[in-house]
Amino acid sequence: MKLWLGSLFQTNAHSLPRRLYFALLRRLLAVFGKRQSVHFVPINNKRYKRVVFGDSYEAAKVEHALDCEPGRNRFPALIHRHENELLLAFVDGRRFEPERADDRLRLAAFYGELYAQGAALRDSAGMGRRFAVDLEFLVDAGVVTSVVADRLQQRVNRLRPGQITFGLDYVDPVAKNFVIGTGERLYAIDVESLRSNVALGSGVAKAQIHWLAPDWKAEFVAGIERASGISISQQLPYIDLCYQVGWLKRKALQGKLKTAHLELLASSDG
Repeated sequence: MKLWLGSLFQTNAHSLPRRLYFALLRRLLAVFGKRQSVHFVPINNKRYKRVVFGDSYEAAKVEHALDCEPGRNRFPALIHRHENELLLAFVDGRRFEPERADDRLRLAAFYGELYAQGAALRDSAGMGRRFAVDLEFLVDAGVVTSVVADRLQQRVNRLRPGQITFGLDYVDPVAKNFVIGTGERLYAIDVESLRSNVALGSGVAKAQIHWLAPDWKAEFVAGIERASGISISQQLPYIDLCYQVGWLKRKALQGKLKTAHLELLASSDG
């Protein structure tokens, strides 16, 4: 059977205006840009997803993370890795709806499965040093004032636990990255957001930036803890603040400060 699989027959997952926008952003405003592309590949009337990373190391990291048990059951099947590229099965289904309590429970179960996989306690000193570096950069870049930075540093010092649970986390839980498939099972389709050796709760912190309302948080975290058998509540305030400062730094370097939700950082200043 002859298959036409070349680039002429593949469809970019992102629209042309979106690709042009990010190309201009890299040239005009950003220090760092995302070196990644996504294409849809038709093979014998079936749809597959081709993800091209900036280098082979990134692709290998995702391949390794997907090889864990939750990765095999909650993500598109990895068909093949070639150097810095992954070919994945396409998962069809309806979009995750954060407003639905049952969908939030499905996502909590998803996180519980990830968190239960090889979690381990580590000293929090490394995160504390990273927070201080990120905060100093934000002051030097004129993003926050030194007064705000001093208050945030004092706050993070009060919140910092001696040890933090690290493990497998999904760090970009925007709604479009999930689908509800056959049997009402939730799948994460953006595989590059699966990370190992991450402070557990990082995904929860990112969800708060996008869709996790304060009224939903307690129930969502309780669902994660029930599914994982791991308590993350005590470290979450520290993880939240560290993540927000690090996220604001990344947005500044990507030239996206207008979308950086500065009010989230201000709300942590208490």
